[in-house]
Amino acid sequence: MNPELEGKPGMTSGMPGKPRVALIHYTAPPVVGGVEAVLARQARALAAAGYPVRIIAGVAALDAPGVEAMAIPQMYGAHPDIAPLQAALREGRLPDDFPQWREQLRHALREAMRGVNAAILHNVCTMDKNLALSAALYDLATEEPRRWIGWHHDAVILRAGAPLAPGEPWELLVRPWPVIHVTVSEARRQAMAAAWGIPTARIHVIPNGVDLGEFFRWSPLTRSLAERLGLMAADAILLTPVRITRRKRLEEALAVLRHLRARTGWDARLVVTGPPGAHTPSNQAYLEALRAQRAAWGLEEAAHFLYEDLGEGLPEEAVADFYTLADAVLLTSEEEGFGLPVLEAGLARLPVFARELPPLRELGQEDVFLFPTEAPPESLAAAIAHFLEADSVARLRRRVRQQFDADRLIRERLIPLLEETLS
Repeated sequence: MNPELEGKPGMTSGMPGKPRVALIHYTAPPVVGGVEAVLARQARALAAAGYPVRIIAGVAALDAPGVEAMAIPQMYGAHPDIAPLQAALREGRLPDDFPQWREQLRHALREAMRGVNAAILHNVCTMDKNLALSAALYDLATEEPRRWIGWHHDAVILRAGAPLAPGEPWELLVRPWPVIHVTVSEARRQAMAAAWGIPTARIHVIPNGVDLGEFFRWSPLTRSLAERLGLMAADAILLTPVRITRRKRLEEALAVLRHLRARTGWDARLVVTGPPGAHTPSNQAYLEALRAQRAAWGLEEAAHFLYEDLGEGLPEEAVADFYTLADAVLLTSEEEGFGLPVLEAGLARLPVFARELPPLRELGQEDVFLFPTEAPPESLAAAIAHFLEADSVARLRRRVRQQFDADRLIRERLIPLLEETLS
């Protein structure tokens, strides 16, 4: 009956003084699932922040620096040793061997958690996927209540209201454990607080996030630039995927950015991807003039010539990444022979704001925003602001980038909660 323990504790290392954190669930990657994906993201982000991480689950194997995966197979409710037990419990019957499994899992978990300072329990406090595991963890949590965070994605009590049968283990799922409670949305917090009869203030909300770089398969270079330039928190990102040459009239792009920021109060950004044109030596002097104009308008932290960071133009594959990050394409050229960014923007579903040039009209037809060459930069800025404020897709995109970046949520909301819990 002894649960098997696969993996050895104590293999991870972190920065001095950082607590060791265990992430606990029925299963972990390589099992595919929503909670498993959240757990893996938390593990990577915490490890990157210097916390030694140990994943403990029925199935567990995650190859990431600073992350140790440890499997106790009987934590998985469908394991052959546990499945008959679960079947009886779902019928409201308490098998004779339940106390032994509760104790065996408690012992295995205690061994697996040697050296662990904090544990995040995903769903096991509130769901019935393995009641012997929940009971074992409840026993441990009541022994050391300050080291536990219950992370509630879902809850039996929100579906059934009352326990399936009287007594433990069923009642464990319908009462709040002595842990720090976290759930994933305000709606779920309100529902759980009402079901438990506790103040909402006792439940923290930390939403699930999205890793844009992972979702869009960004290159490491794109990830690095987005982080270094603070683009994820920007209110609007205008992409100008061109070389730095005078006919691109980038001073006008700077003017549009200036007016957009003044009009809206946004942290709006401009990203120019190309280097100075190689065939005209005066383009380097043009870049210097643009830098001077940027400084005069106080846009040093808002207008980004990536050539300054890279010493060269952004590689083509990374340019494609920036189309998935930006909110709009801005083209201020005085002359174009074609206009490839219009086609690329179409594929990326980005609006295009540009000067009225025959090739751009030919390509974009009525589906791009074109302005007369004599229109002032304020007109372009006003049109960009109106579109980004009025378009529901643009608003959602901006909100996801700003509020639901997974790493930022972990850094700004989970880690402070961990540190508060351990203080």
